[in-house]
Amino acid sequence: MRENIKSALLAILIIISLVQSYFLIYRMPGADSVVNSESGYVQAEDIGPHSSIENMLFPDKMIIHMTGDRHTIFYPSSDAYTTIYNGLRENSFGQFRRLSVQSIDWNTVRSDDGIELTFGSGIPVSLLERSMKLNPDSLFEGDSVNRIWIYNSSEDRQTKAFFFSASGDVVYEANDLDLKSEQITRNVLLGENSMGYEYTTGGYYIPQSSLSIPAVTLKLDSLTTEQMQRNLFFDPGAIRNINEQNGIEIYTDSKRSLQVDTLQKWMTYTDPTAPTTGSNNNSDNVLSAVDFVNQHGGWPGTYMLNINNGSDSKAGFIFRQYYRSYPVMETDKVKFGYMRLVVEHNTVSSYERSMLYLTTPSSGSDTALSTKTDSTAGQSTAASMQTLPGGQALEKLLKSQIPVGKQVVDLSPAYRPTLGNGVVVLTPVWMVKLQDGSTQLLNSK
Repeated sequence: MRENIKSALLAILIIISLVQSYFLIYRMPGADSVVNSESGYVQAEDIGPHSSIENMLFPDKMIIHMTGDRHTIFYPSSDAYTTIYNGLRENSFGQFRRLSVQSIDWNTVRSDDGIELTFGSGIPVSLLERSMKLNPDSLFEGDSVNRIWIYNSSEDRQTKAFFFSASGDVVYEANDLDLKSEQITRNVLLGENSMGYEYTTGGYYIPQSSLSIPAVTLKLDSLTTEQMQRNLFFDPGAIRNINEQNGIEIYTDSKRSLQVDTLQKWMTYTDPTAPTTGSNNNSDNVLSAVDFVNQHGGWPGTYMLNINNGSDSKAGFIFRQYYRSYPVMETDKVKFGYMRLVVEHNTVSSYERSMLYLTTPSSGSDTALSTKTDSTAGQSTAASMQTLPGGQALEKLLKSQIPVGKQVVDLSPAYRPTLGNGVVVLTPVWMVKLQDGSTQLLNSK
């Protein structure tokens, strides 16, 4: 009897010891992080706002086609863009038929009432159906699209919808859609009194006159190196600091490394221990990238997914920051406005971003400074407006600044950032996309 009691007490003591050990290791007071394994990520305290992939899948421009070979363009966050896109997302598309791009005369289609949505890069259909009501078959779901064109055909009076493969030679027609021609007509009417655009032989559009776009000066805050160390390393206590010249500092735990450019406030995190086997689905990798940023720095603003399918070491996913309607583009001197992640087998092997970010008040609107803006609501005033040339003046700029032999495939407004003391100045410029995939900012002066 006495031996049984001793055995029972010993078992109870062992259980209590195990429970205490668990709380000591995994639930230290004041520590929110949970470590699963040495090869897993560190999930530390939130230091930035979360987002989801649905918020990062939107067209970079919306081209409205009107009869009589008239066109206009709406950009993200504008009232017309938001109204039309939200309406289209409520409609469903199914029964996709695969066709050759050359099987349809798109110049004829361009003269019909229609809406053309363009994406900065090919978006996997398996991701796009998170943002739009699609019923894809297995063939279509395995593809990526970079353009959607919906129009009222003047030939048979039917509403048609085409999804263009990013490969460039295939288009998918949706034969089951609940869109009515009246809805397309109402949407097209929103462009009747807007700026006219001319279609060029190069396949891009030029505004017939100049554009007025606000220039803004915005407050900045910064993530700290200490915050990122706590977020990114398995054991922050094992980190060694390697001081480099020219403002570069490197931190490592002998496996992972964090490189910080203290002058540009730019960080690069690398994890060479990322797995090289297992599932490597592009869509899953994108979702892993979004989750990773949610846990390690957050999304301070609006970002658009851009998939870089290049073969160089920088291939991966680029998330481009938008300020209202236009993207913020880095320059040779300023790294700002984007994040780049390389993800293999659902594990991030490289993570680059600025440690500077736009501050936002509790109302959610951007905090703007200086006489150029209304700081109470972040709205630009007339004094902040800058003019981007259009028409023949823009054509002359293109001829004078685009190198000989380079072919322009797209043209759109963008913001060029200039960093100051606790602020960033966003100046509107024309951004040119070239056939080789590179971009160039035009100097209007």
